[in-house]
Amino acid sequence: MIPTGGLEASKVRETEGWISLRKKSGAYDDPDLVTSLSLPYVDGGVWPHIARMFDFALQEMDLRGDEIILDIGAGQGWACRYFAAKDCRAIAIDIDADELYGLGKAWAIMEHAGVYFEPVLADGENLPFFSNKFDVVFFSAALHHFEEFGKVLRQAYKVLKPGGLIIGAGEPSVSVFTPEQEVQASLPEAQEGITERRPKAFEYWWCLRRVGFKATRIDTFETYNASPVEIYRWIAAVRRNLPPAVRLRYRPLIWLVLSFLLVFRVFPCEWAGLLTLHINGGNLFMRAVKPTK
Repeated sequence: MIPTGGLEASKVRETEGWISLRKKSGAYDDPDLVTSLSLPYVDGGVWPHIARMFDFALQEMDLRGDEIILDIGAGQGWACRYFAAKDCRAIAIDIDADELYGLGKAWAIMEHAGVYFEPVLADGENLPFFSNKFDVVFFSAALHHFEEFGKVLRQAYKVLKPGGLIIGAGEPSVSVFTPEQEVQASLPEAQEGITERRPKAFEYWWCLRRVGFKATRIDTFETYNASPVEIYRWIAAVRRNLPPAVRLRYRPLIWLVLSFLLVFRVFPCEWAGLLTLHINGGNLFMRAVKPTK
């Protein structure tokens, strides 16, 4: 299902970059043949955070068992294992066919779990599906691997049914005062040619809205289904921790805005939490709906 003419040069570099990164880490010298069968519910690295976000996603989907779900940037296809276990039809797409750590591992995951989903080698910016076919489009820490969000989100919008749900779980964002290029320069993935965006939270939100999605909601661990007390406690922590990390000329502005949210509380706590999230950045959990009209 790769487009005629093959992948763009940047995406070829990306697949080669993942292989290079794994080689440098020794992943192929002593391959882990077991962990993939339990993803994302494993210890170590980023997986506990991904697992928590995935639980949020399952809660939002509230699957009945007759849904058709597309997982874009699916990696090994682990998420589709759980969708299929709930009797949904699930399709996992990725450009990385690696049999140990890419989509090629999906067959072992299916055999272990006793389920079936459809692994498809395909490009998220050129989806090989008809319009209005999916109930849910899902990204798990995958959207930030696309250089231009608009391309892949327009594709997701096209293949979703009216009223369909898009979820982006575990997407990283940085503070409005942090230049994205500074963060990218320190990432080993980016040095291997892998696309590693670190946008601001509002960039995700704006792109979803511009494509046409409605009912757009963005949270992080501290705000999803949190009480007002929990949200204001988090705002207080951001107020303490963020100013030392930003340039001196911005610190008075941060202090004033966050103090205003804490002391006067003129905004509903959800708005206060969202504003703080846009200022601070964080690990994002995003949901939006394709309009029915």
